[in-house]
Amino acid sequence: MRTRIKSILLGVLVLGSGCATLSKSQLNEVNTFGQLTCNFSDYPGTIVSTYNRVHQLEEIYRANSLGQPEAHFNALLLASDFKKVTDPFSDKIDLSLKLIDQYAKGLILITSSKHTANLDTAAAKFGTNLDSLVSKFNKAEPSAHLATGIGAAIASVITFGGDFYIRRKQAEDVKAIVPTGDKLIEKTTEALLAFLGPVDGKDEKGLQYMISQEKVSIGNSYKAYLGLNRDEINISKDSAKYKGYIKHERFADISNDKECLQMLQDLDAAEVLRKKCIEAVTNMRKAHLQLVKDIQTKLTLKEYAQELQDYGSDVKSIVNTISAIK
Repeated sequence: MRTRIKSILLGVLVLGSGCATLSKSQLNEVNTFGQLTCNFSDYPGTIVSTYNRVHQLEEIYRANSLGQPEAHFNALLLASDFKKVTDPFSDKIDLSLKLIDQYAKGLILITSSKHTANLDTAAAKFGTNLDSLVSKFNKAEPSAHLATGIGAAIASVITFGGDFYIRRKQAEDVKAIVPTGDKLIEKTTEALLAFLGPVDGKDEKGLQYMISQEKVSIGNSYKAYLGLNRDEINISKDSAKYKGYIKHERFADISNDKECLQMLQDLDAAEVLRKKCIEAVTNMRKAHLQLVKDIQTKLTLKEYAQELQDYGSDVKSIVNTISAIK
């Protein structure tokens, strides 16, 4: 009896499938976008973590150029507290990155080639997280009006019957979720582009300005470090005792020079990464727009749209740049 009911239901699905089913290549296109995007937060995060690390090293050199022990220690305290008091990630940027990551993971989830019980468990947890992030983003950016319920839609990935049903369900989910998610991508990429700043030109508040000013600070602190050392001395003459410091020229060893050189190179790499992230965010937006068009048209893709290929090249270039940062 169960087998007969199952056959009847599958028959109904076949008759009613119509244009709902997407080709395998269309599902692969959505999955590829998700794979390229699911860890995107790592990229702008690397810019910020690199800047923070270099700044702390620069502060250590500055501390070692100061003549008074108290001033030296206070400079180290500033370096210690730097990450706490100087975080360029606003709530909106942090939420934007988390939203992009989670949404991309959702696209991977709903285009999975195999369905398992673990997939259902992952979807259920995932849906709550994504919808919560959407609600928080709407509070941080009231004009965004992002649709809630994307996470719940992704969490509805279920199985009943054979592979055909799974594929039909995937098609329905993808066709509903991707167009809705397009506004999410639009608003979050807008926020990221504002955060990353212009490719060229002056930006006296953003990342570009911070990176350029840090290079100046490294030069100032390292030159001061080279020019100051202090050795405490005690001199006794007759019954009188004298205390003081000898100030003399200090010559850095090779390890100091290598560290200074690496700091400068890492800042250069961070600036290159910033520009590459701008290109990637721009092409992410274009690729997702193309994704919406592609799933609304019944076609079999011989190759991925140029927008997705460009975006993939951007991500590959970013990964190579990050690997050069120590």
